[in-house]
Parts: sequence; C-alpha cells; structure tokens
Amino acid sequence: MEIEEFANWLFTEGKAAKTIESYVNDVKGFQSYLQEKLKDVPVLSRFSFVRYKEHLMKEGYAISTINKKVNSLKVYNDFLRTKGVVNESIIQLKRDRIKIAAGSEDNVDALSDEQVEQLLFFVENGNKVSTRNKLIVYLLLYTGVRVSELVSIKIADIDFLTNQLAVIGKGGKRREIGLRKDVLQ
Repeated sequence: MEIEEFANWLFTEGKAAKTIESYVNDVKGFQSYLQEKLKDVPVLSRFSFVRYKEHLMKEGYAISTINKKVNSLKVYNDFLRTKGVVNESIIQLKRDRIKIAAGSEDNVDALSDEQVEQLLFFVENGNKVSTRNKLIVYLLLYTGVRVSELVSIKIADIDFLTNQLAVIGKGGKRREIGLRKDVLQ
C-alpha cells in the first residue's frame, strides 16, 4: 500500500512516468533487501540505509547505479517525512552519494576538429546526401539535442524571428536552443 501512496505522491509532485517507475523499483529493491537481511529493522533508518549501500557495493554495482538508488531512497525519505513516518532526513545526497574520483567518469568520445571537417565536407555533397540527412547531421552537431528529441522536431518548433528551436526533452521539459544561420537555412 505504501508503495502505491509513494507512486501517487510522485505523480502529484509532477514526476514523469519513467521517473516514478524507476524510484518505485529502487524502493522495492530496498524493501526486499530489508525483509531478507534485516528482519527487525524499521522501514528506513540510518542503519538500514548504510547496510543496504554496503550490500550494493559488495555486489559490485556500478557507482552510478548505486548513486541512482541513493537518490531514489532520498526521495522516498522525503515522502516518509511528509507522511510523518520518519521525522528526519536520514539520507543526504552530499554525504551519502559515492564520490567518483576525478577523471574516472565514463569517457565520452567526441569528434576531433578534423573528423568534424570530414563530416561536414561529406554532407555538403548534394549528390550523396539528402537535404534531410544533412539537416540531421547539422542539428546533432550544432545544437546538442538528443536523438530522441531530434526525431520529434517539427518546422512549427522553429521561431524564425529569434532563430530559436523549441525542444521537448527528458521528462517533458521544454527548452529553447539558438540556431546558427546555416542550420536555419
């Protein structure tokens, strides 16, 4: 029952469906750990949280996955506080998230200047590349939109007076992106 209440609370807080699903699954994972390993412990306590985090680390979960679960439990902690089940912030992200050593984050491969030149040279060839595909490359290269955002862009999303493109991103959030003149063309 409490999980359903949590999901409803997240919905009223304006969270996206995927976010709610993710938080709920993380809390269910925590609760099943509690039932399995710490039978006498209340729902969420500093002790149970620390044990759970240690368990995740021992199981070899990626740091990013553990931090996501910590974040979900922090939101759950907030929910339990609004209901009066717990009266303190048991989880504090600053203290409880696992710090990632600088430089060890996942490396993102970016195109070199030379590779960008080659790509642009290739897409300029009208015989080989359609205008549509050229535009796709331009938008990805010059705006930083996600592919999932790119596929839903329509002409109506462009404000030709201000050279702005309106994009609906993750969680249904809308943002405006400035467009270069050549991309606008």
